[in-house]
Amino acid sequence: MSKFANIDTPAKRSKLAAAKNPYWRGIGHGRGGLYLGYRKPLRGAGTWVAKIVQGGRRAEERIGLADDMGAAAEALGYAAAVRAALSWAEGRERAFAALDAGDANGLALTVREAVNAYIKVREARSKRAGADAKSRLTLHVLSDPKISDLRLSRVTASALKEWRKRLSPELRPATVNRLLNDLRAALNTAIDEHRRVLGPHIRDEVKVGTKALLSADEARERQILTAADVRTLTAAAFDLDETADLGRFVLVLAATGARFSQVARLRVRDVLVNDLRIMVPRSAKGKGAKSATHIGVPVGEDVIERLRPILHGRKGHEALLERWRHRQVAPIVWERVERSPWRAAAELTRPWKEIVVAANLPIGTIPYSLRHTSIVRMLRANVSTRFVALAHDTSVAMIEKHYAAYVLDDVSDIVRRAVEPVAPAAPARLHVV
Repeated sequence: MSKFANIDTPAKRSKLAAAKNPYWRGIGHGRGGLYLGYRKPLRGAGTWVAKIVQGGRRAEERIGLADDMGAAAEALGYAAAVRAALSWAEGRERAFAALDAGDANGLALTVREAVNAYIKVREARSKRAGADAKSRLTLHVLSDPKISDLRLSRVTASALKEWRKRLSPELRPATVNRLLNDLRAALNTAIDEHRRVLGPHIRDEVKVGTKALLSADEARERQILTAADVRTLTAAAFDLDETADLGRFVLVLAATGARFSQVARLRVRDVLVNDLRIMVPRSAKGKGAKSATHIGVPVGEDVIERLRPILHGRKGHEALLERWRHRQVAPIVWERVERSPWRAAAELTRPWKEIVVAANLPIGTIPYSLRHTSIVRMLRANVSTRFVALAHDTSVAMIEKHYAAYVLDDVSDIVRRAVEPVAPAAPARLHVV
């Protein structure tokens, strides 16, 4: 329970009992509802806390350490703490006034506006990534007025959780987590811009409400395919498209274990026919410059043979994998317009579903299963974790985190070779006739 006490000197504060709640003293100076608090710990120096109560609203914030006995040099005396509390209160009063006005410094900003602003930033940074984010957010956030029309100042973890309950149960955990990442980034960007008015608690609400699904890693484990499954998938992809554009794209995904974005960026010159190798562009993921722009991934002769038709007579800088673009000329009539590179992962969504059905695989099988399978295939072949990470343009830490079971299995097999007898010889048993 909060108490009022004399806290203006270290000597007076030293006589107070340790308490969870602060000891308060009014410092309104004509304002009213403004207090400086002192929280007394069991040991060490206490802390200053400011509190303002105005018009039915309340805000509280830690100011800094108190200059108690043994406190650090930067600790605040009572007078300095009062000045800090008054300065903080001025900012909170402006925020309260903006709340009363209903529209100032972003307080009328809605989730929809925050998301649209974020989409523009993503598209400016990367057209491909921006298109993916726009597709997800438009379909699952902007289409839901209960969440998209909600003011940012009223966003709570509960509101976000209610929105999540309205998402389609058919969405894969990985898709949900990508959606949550996009929404969290959009909201946090707007919160940072208007942090003086919105306050720090909104970010905590967003953090709790957009927490990732724990089942994403479990879903990954169910996406490890057999060699026969992979061959069936690639065969179905070729059968479903007379141009073989779809089949070649799925084939390269399976052969390299690369991400969609990496495969889409391949050039004709990246296929080294004589070396049986594909030079996969490094991913844009991660921070900092990377030493190499491409990773050489060995592939089989069967893959090279399937790619030969699109290598002959083409220039090295041209996109390796292309597809036809169509335009609608009648209500149910489309015609081919031009061939161009694959652009966004969403282009694979509809045909992939047909491939999975044709291959008679579980409906939830995703394109990324080809990457998971490639990684596990190498681990089972006793390729070192470091080389597996390099071949798939990721880190050893990520391999060990997400594929720990397969890493441990390999380690166990290797360590077993060093096992030697350590138990004493068993005593001879008497044979009784």
